[in-house]
Amino acid sequence: MKILVVGAGIIGDIFGWVFTEAGHEVVHLVRPGRAAQFANGIRIDMYDKRKGHKKDFVGLYAIRVTETVSLADGFELVIAPTKHYRLAETLKQIVPLTGDADYLLLTQNWAGTRDIDALLPPPRYVYGDAKAGGAFEEDVLVATISSLDIGQVGGKRDEVLGKVVALCESTDLPVAVHDQILHYLWVQYAVTGGLWPALVRAGSFQEVLRNRHLGKQALRAVRECLEVVARRGVDLKKYPEARMYLRTSPVAIGIATLAIKLMFRFNKVVRRSSLHALNDLEEVQVFYYDLLNTGQDLGVAMPVMSSFEPDIRRFAGKKGKP
Repeated sequence: MKILVVGAGIIGDIFGWVFTEAGHEVVHLVRPGRAAQFANGIRIDMYDKRKGHKKDFVGLYAIRVTETVSLADGFELVIAPTKHYRLAETLKQIVPLTGDADYLLLTQNWAGTRDIDALLPPPRYVYGDAKAGGAFEEDVLVATISSLDIGQVGGKRDEVLGKVVALCESTDLPVAVHDQILHYLWVQYAVTGGLWPALVRAGSFQEVLRNRHLGKQALRAVRECLEVVARRGVDLKKYPEARMYLRTSPVAIGIATLAIKLMFRFNKVVRRSSLHALNDLEEVQVFYYDLLNTGQDLGVAMPVMSSFEPDIRRFAGKKGKP
């Protein structure tokens, strides 16, 4: 398959490498003037959870890049690993240049898809949540890949869904298809957005793990955020990842806190996926205020999340106000 990846960021590089290794023709679209910096490829240190693949891969991704795209390129699939609040602007630029190509949107969602649907017909795109991540450390992409959750809005099963599933199968990448992909993404949004404020206050995962009180505050913040999602009509019982955050007894909170500590200390996928957690000031702010403001609009009490606002503002002050 001929694939265009928008950008050469962490998630784009991970999936570009995976699909290239499987024999697909992958090209990354980079900003003008950036192509030369990829002439020698990208060094990768990958913890690969796919069955049948070398678990610890260290080597070179011979990335192919371009600074321009045209209809004549004939891409079959465009992968957009873009921040959700920048997705519409990205699609405005890319969709007219890619003809009838289908899209895999590796991004989050909070505001629905009205702006996206105005730019790209729903039968041509699939949302995806990558169980992958990492960070660049001394010019080496230290990363991990485990699986991919996908779905079309409204539970549709158009041809694009089958195309993405077949692509993943060709790479041995486990894929889970969700009938309610937006509900799934909103749950992930709540968990991530609820945990980040405690991380901002602590400054590092290690400090959050050491501070028992802060760990419990993080759990309570996630619980408040999940209540916002529930008020939006999401049945939280369908999402196992939400369960440990919803328990309220002291014993259950203690067990959940311990589980999170063990996960971040010993789960290599979780550790590597979280390396970029505080790298994007804007992303942290967007998640926080999306959840807090929506909660206020829906009448959800969010005292713990609200208590983190001074920390978020100080964090924002590193680069200006939100």
